[in-house]
Amino acid sequence: MSPTIFAPLLRFLRRSGVRIGALLLSTVLAACGGGVSLGFGYVDYDDDHDYPHKPDWPGGGSASDPGIFLIAGGLCPTCGGSLDGSGSAARFDAPEGIVLGPDGNLYVAERASGTIRKVSQQGVAVTLAGSAGAPGSADGAGGAARFNAPTRLEADIDGNLYVTDSGNSTIRQVSAGGAVTTLAGAAGQCGSQDGSAGNARFCNPQGITLDRNGNLYVADTMNHTIRRIDRNNAVTTVAGVAGACGSADGRGNAARFCEPRDIEVDDDGYLYVADTANSTIREISPSGEVRTIAGAAGQCGTADGPGASARFCNAAALTMDGAGTLFVADTGNGSIRRIATSGTVSTVVGTPGTQNVVLGPLPGSLNAPRGITVLAAGSLAATSQNMVLKLVPAR
Repeated sequence: MSPTIFAPLLRFLRRSGVRIGALLLSTVLAACGGGVSLGFGYVDYDDDHDYPHKPDWPGGGSASDPGIFLIAGGLCPTCGGSLDGSGSAARFDAPEGIVLGPDGNLYVAERASGTIRKVSQQGVAVTLAGSAGAPGSADGAGGAARFNAPTRLEADIDGNLYVTDSGNSTIRQVSAGGAVTTLAGAAGQCGSQDGSAGNARFCNPQGITLDRNGNLYVADTMNHTIRRIDRNNAVTTVAGVAGACGSADGRGNAARFCEPRDIEVDDDGYLYVADTANSTIREISPSGEVRTIAGAAGQCGTADGPGASARFCNAAALTMDGAGTLFVADTGNGSIRRIATSGTVSTVVGTPGTQNVVLGPLPGSLNAPRGITVLAAGSLAATSQNMVLKLVPAR
């Protein structure tokens, strides 16, 4: 019997949190001597079962106390800049991507200042790499390194960060100690060439994720494509066509995207893409088949409901919890949306159409949230209006 007959059932099981592929992969990895990576480690702590001791965060709130709480940054329209400090004394300058590291700290790509920041469990923000207000492209340790509009970042199990250095059109690596190297692309050279990491070219990439096999996937925003950097540091185009902005489902180069800005991967190797200029959420199967799972291309709106009936507006960031639930930073709507494993979309934080930050009980409101990551079970962290916030959606 053809395996395609079982595809709908397998998809339902996968989106329902049944980790078929993950179970098989763990067996394979064990036979190969564990999760040893040639180029970089694989993520193995996103699931609450894998990483049960995620910290609570300052600002109050628990799974039984939904709301929006301040972790770090200043709550005022002019509280910008880039300043290390604790809680409300810290300052951020257009923070975007955010990720929880295996050490329990949050890491933030601060676009306007050209830095990577670290935020401790106590809400203390420090600069890990780069120098505020000194854009450029230089490898080196800590403050000697230079970035140009870093946008998103990912962490591996060893504490290395992978950064889309968007203004330089490169992919950078930051060690746990803050040493920065260029992993792929060439600074200032916008292009779409596949090949070895040093010869490959990107154009303003903004999204990045790391699968359990050690492959990096990049939302190559201005090329309108999804790229892969494998463990041998070879770059290939997975889906879309460079220079072709559009919206079409299909396999590989038959698919079209328009300015995708973030990407997430589940344990079974399915990719999820915030196709920002289309205001849709897309899925890419391990075989490269692209389909639209939520929203409608070119229709900016706020509607909740089943996938095709839901509407987003310039959604720019994604994260996934251990149960396979997707959370979307719906930037143009100033809200956080949830896509259940059933495909149903709901608004869980913020007031659609209200672009300012109101802390406290839900619904509250957010200002153009641009980064989002899972914290402990039932809570998230997000970047919004020069702040790092803890979000506790209602269950």
